[in-house]
Amino acid sequence: MRSGWITPWIVACAVACLWPATTRADEYVLGVEDVVAISVYLHPELERTAAIDADGNITVPPVGLIKAAGLTTKQLGDKISDRLATYLRQTTSVTVTVSQYFSRSVFVQGAVAKPGRYGFERIPSLTEVIGQAGGALPGADLSRIEVVHKKGAGGQTVYANLSEALRGGNTTGLPTLQPGDIITIPAGLGQGMAVAGEGVGVLGEVAKPGIYPIGAGQDLWAVLAEAGGLTPHGDYSNVRVITRDRGTNAVVTINLKAVLDRGVLKPTGIKPGDVVFVSTSAGSKFANAFGGFETVLRISTDILNLIVLQQITQNNKNSK
Repeated sequence: MRSGWITPWIVACAVACLWPATTRADEYVLGVEDVVAISVYLHPELERTAAIDADGNITVPPVGLIKAAGLTTKQLGDKISDRLATYLRQTTSVTVTVSQYFSRSVFVQGAVAKPGRYGFERIPSLTEVIGQAGGALPGADLSRIEVVHKKGAGGQTVYANLSEALRGGNTTGLPTLQPGDIITIPAGLGQGMAVAGEGVGVLGEVAKPGIYPIGAGQDLWAVLAEAGGLTPHGDYSNVRVITRDRGTNAVVTINLKAVLDRGVLKPTGIKPGDVVFVSTSAGSKFANAFGGFETVLRISTDILNLIVLQQITQNNKNSK
């Protein structure tokens, strides 16, 4: 797989930081396929939800067809109120809200938690759209996201390296999404489980211990994020990476806390077949148990054996 996958955790953080303010809802101009909810004061029997058809109309009993496309919600409410005056004994107010912004929607498919069609009052960024779709699945390859522009571009296809953009903190170069776009998140190797030699095992004080797909040149930070990040007991200053070096297994200790303290996000490389073990903070019973793990992991870095080690890890945690 390519090396640029970013986890739903990272995408969620990016969404929280990048989401800009939207326009006021009453200034939104309705379009074809939008779904509106109509509420009539003192007449609950007239309340309904209606989709704007291809001709831009909605049907509102008892007045029939009303042109909706091209109007704001307030303008449409006033128009319905005027038409209802013919049928009601007294003038009443009508409130229109948008239930689905389908005239400005995009399609998200592939390795995301909730594929489907998503409508927006304002078409957001690629990062935000993926967040709306539940985030990327474990193993998703965000280094080559496909965006097909269906409107005004003759089906033009562009590709986006979202993993690189998020890692560098600069998303200005990502493609601007348009209504009707089709966004495909390619799946990497597997979906959260890898075969021997093709994934990285993550054990210890992480939220989701397990085996995760990885590509050449993958970064340790991204692997830890894929595993849900460290638990409150995790020790950033004592992260062990068991790796094969010249035919033998070697254990490398990495102080990620020192990296964070310096404020420099220096990439820490990791490769298929490695095992990452996040130690517990000093003073915990489990903190003293790494010696046994180290011995086992020196004997074999067969990824499939991590299923057994993961169970041992959980048993030790339960005994704290």
